[in-house]
Formats: sequence, C-alpha cells, structure tokens
Amino acid sequence: MSVDFRGHPMFPPGFNSPTRFEADVYDCEVWGEIPKDIEGTFYRMQCDFEYRPPENEWRTGFNGDGHISRFRFANGSVDYKGRYVKTDRLMAERKARRRLYGVYRNRFTDDPSVAHLNRSAANTHTYWHGGKLFVLKEDALPWTVDPHTLETLGAWDFNGKYTATSMSAHPKIDPVTGEMIAYGYQAKGDLTDDIAVYTINPQGEIVKEVWLKSPYLGIIHDIAITQKHILIPVIARTTSLERLKRGEPMWEWNGSLPTMVGVLPRDGDAKDIRWYKGPARNTLHFLNATDRGSKITMELPTSDGERDPSQIRRWTFDLKSKRDTFGEEVISTTPGLLPRMDDRFLSLEYRYAFLSSRDPSRPADTKRAPGMGPFTSNVLQRLDVRTGELRQCFVEPVQSLQETCFVPRKNAKDEGDGYVMAIASNYESMTSDLVIADAKHIEEGVIATVKLPFRLRSGTHTNWFPQSVLPPIKDEFV
Repeated sequence: MSVDFRGHPMFPPGFNSPTRFEADVYDCEVWGEIPKDIEGTFYRMQCDFEYRPPENEWRTGFNGDGHISRFRFANGSVDYKGRYVKTDRLMAERKARRRLYGVYRNRFTDDPSVAHLNRSAANTHTYWHGGKLFVLKEDALPWTVDPHTLETLGAWDFNGKYTATSMSAHPKIDPVTGEMIAYGYQAKGDLTDDIAVYTINPQGEIVKEVWLKSPYLGIIHDIAITQKHILIPVIARTTSLERLKRGEPMWEWNGSLPTMVGVLPRDGDAKDIRWYKGPARNTLHFLNATDRGSKITMELPTSDGERDPSQIRRWTFDLKSKRDTFGEEVISTTPGLLPRMDDRFLSLEYRYAFLSSRDPSRPADTKRAPGMGPFTSNVLQRLDVRTGELRQCFVEPVQSLQETCFVPRKNAKDEGDGYVMAIASNYESMTSDLVIADAKHIEEGVIATVKLPFRLRSGTHTNWFPQSVLPPIKDEFV
C-alpha cells in the first residue's frame, strides 16, 4: 500500500505536512555568535506521521509518532541530531507498511493485530532524571533514549515499582530536593477515574506512591508543585465509553463542567487531598505554584472557553477557608499557551515567565510566506508575574515561534540570568531555525540563530539540560 497524505484535512500542503526523516548536521550554520557560556543540550519533541491517520483524527496532531531532536552546544558550536523514537507502535506499523493505530487514545479504532502492544507514541516531552532520558506520553509509561545518540533503549517501569498504567508528560523536578513528582491519570486503564502520584528520588527510585480518585473523567495533562503541596487540576475536556465506541478521539470540550483542582500535601496521603472548584477553563499547562503562608498561588495560561484567547492568570487557594472555591485574577492579557520559567526556581518564589506570543502590531509577511496563519507567534516575551511588565523580542516577519525554553547561563545563580531559545518556523524558505535571545535583555533582539537546511514540524515541548548533568559525550561525527 502506497503512502499518500494528499487530501487529509490535517495536512494541507505546507509547513506542517509530515517530514518523515531522520537527520544529522555536524557543526550547524550559525548567524551571529553563540555565547561560550551555553554548554549542554536543547531537546525538543514533535509529533510526526509515518502513515496516514484516520480522517477524523484529533486536529491537534498529538497522535503522531514521537520524533526527538537534539541540539548540542559546546564552545560556541552546535551539532544537531533527529531520530524517531522506535516504539512498539512505530515498528509494528513499519513492518506492516501501513497505519495500524486509529484515532487519539481510542483502542476501538486500532487494528486487532496490535491489541497486545504498547500503544504509546512517545511524542510529548523529555526529562533527564536518575541517569535516564525519558520520552513521555501521558497514556503510557516512559520510553528511554540515549541522551547523545538518541538510540531508543526501551520502555521503563522503574524496576516494576511504577504500578500505574500511565505516566504523564509533565512531571515536576524539585530544584531543592532533586525529587521528581510524577503522576498518571486513568491510571488503572482507559476510562478509569484513578490517579496515581509518585515521588522519585534523585537516583531514579520510587520512594512514595499515592492513589486518588478524580472528581470526574477529565483531562489531567499537567500538575504544579510547591515545596509543601502538589496541585492536580482536572480540566473540562472529558470522554466516555459511548464516545470511544463511536470511533471518535478521546477528548471533547464540555463547558458545563467545573475546573477541579486537588491540593495534596507532599507529605500526606489520599485522605489529605482537598478539592477546589472553579468555572470551566480551557488550559493544559501550568507555569508555577508557590506556598504563601496559609495560601497557595498558581500562575497559568488559560481562557474562558475552547476557542477564546488565552491570558496569564493567577489562581489562589486558601487552605484555611471553609469554601471549596479558588480565586482568579488576570495578571497579563498577553496570549501564549506554553509559558516557561527558570526551572531552578520551580515551586519557589519567582518573577519571570518566558513565552512565544503574538504582537498584532507586527504583522506576518503573508506575501513572502504563504500559509502563515493569523495566530502566528512572532515575539519572544519576558513577563514579570509580579508587576505585569512585558518585554519582547520580535523575530522575522516570515517566522512563527514554537515553545520557548529558558537556558541558564553557565554558573549563573540569579533567576532569569541566561537565554531564551525557541524553534522558529520559516514559512518562506520552508526551513527551521533555533533562535537565541539574552533573557535579561530580550528587547535587544536575537543574538544568534542556528540554521537547519530542512523544516521541523510544529513541536510539542522542549527542555534543556547542562552538560554537567549529562553523561560524557561518546558519539562524534569525526
């Protein structure tokens, strides 16, 4: 059966059609100068498609095959490597030379021949912890890859101690203790209301497991942590057995449901969780949370409905109040779904968020770059979450930015002392760049651009790990 993506509603001709290749670029072309105090690896994930998905696939594209990119920085130079994660799913489809898996998280739409296989596409996020590079997708356990060669090493269940069936793509690593707080939802299988929360020590060993019940069967894509608590938001995207049996992707928006946020003490158990209620909010990702005496604050991008523009808001949870609701205030109207921070201050007092956003006063050049939509992200931003001050760096009018990532300057101590990186999609040349700006002086513009001679599809998430925490480099091109 031939491979043909033409006419599929998810893939109009242009930048985000499937790429379907792996690549190595030694000593990438660089415009500008990369500071010598950037030393480590920038990882990014994208959902790619080796075979044509069903026509009614979830338009997010989150059911594509996991593809990991690695930009390794040393001495002002960058080496690129991109590889598919060789999951059971991908290898079964390669052997059959056709699509075997149906729509997003719906086993009823899979080919019967793969019913016994791990369904994970391993396509969402990467984390280095306990000497392993995890590639994560929230409907299954992690896959591991070599941090330098990107060779797929296999699935991982923490030596059998991770008993849930899934681990989300958004664990949190405490910068004080070095612990990873991980979790899974639908944790006893599809459509179950179980949540499992794990504490994993710096050596990668599970030291605590807590099982909870979700208030309803909603999506729990991300969590937040403080030094004392774990915040578990249940968002009003829901599902049902009837929906899956109809052959539809798992999630649909239901604005009649409340947002529910569970606050679990990190030293507590299931009996200690307290659930707070708020209006339906469309959000998937959270910025940071902080203990403030008897209150907890959490900042996040969110909107009032499925298609409303996002804003950065603050939710406040009063632990002494007898009310089961949380407070909400807008701290910035700037749109941006994937804000990031200096992760060295995760769970602590902090000040800055970094995000890719849209400045409508700087229009996209649609004549030179056909296919650029009205929601192009054309600025890197630094938002002060205390004052609301916004500074920004405009990129080229033929570019659209993907998720940002904060990279601390080598040996830096202060929050925000470092760089902001993001993949830029060049709609005119159909290639991709990695752009770098100084986080303290973001308004001064891009200081260096790593050029790739090909395009990377819109990505999911990015992460940075300094060379000091990674294994010694063992693969070389020369």
